[in-house]
Amino acid sequence: MTRVFFDMDGVLAQYRDVPYEEMLKEGFFRQLEPQKEALEALRILAEDPGIELYTLSAVIKENPYALDEKKNWLRQQLGSSLERVRSIFPYCGESKAACVPGGIRSTDILIDDYNANLRDWEKSAVAIKFLNGINNRHGSWKGRTAGGSASEIAGSVYSAMGQSAA
Repeated sequence: MTRVFFDMDGVLAQYRDVPYEEMLKEGFFRQLEPQKEALEALRILAEDPGIELYTLSAVIKENPYALDEKKNWLRQQLGSSLERVRSIFPYCGESKAACVPGGIRSTDILIDDYNANLRDWEKSAVAIKFLNGINNRHGSWKGRTAGGSASEIAGSVYSAMGQSAA
């Protein structure tokens, strides 16, 4: 079974370029706007019994509200699809690859917008950069990418799995 891990900030939720202090305030993560195409791609993939889905989103240790706000945001945005999704919340600065229970497998796929996370992940598994309209302007990521419509994003996952879209 292929495991697919979706980042939240900048992938499932729109990235907000704000001062760090703003991210420490109550309500910051609760008010993030959804990235509709990425959420719909996750829902498409949730219909595939051969895929195990996760969210893998870092939380700021200094923000006592971040974890609960992220969990509630996911519950609100994913609704019944959340039944098929497990969530992992490492602290900012921790390796996402090191936080996967039992370790990552070579067939695991991470969809993230941050190159450092992707580079760490691709040492052992499959990394896909999510193009959110504000990242990759300089083309520094040379690996797999995903963006556009929900079906295109899901198609990028299937392509990484060596399959055509379901």
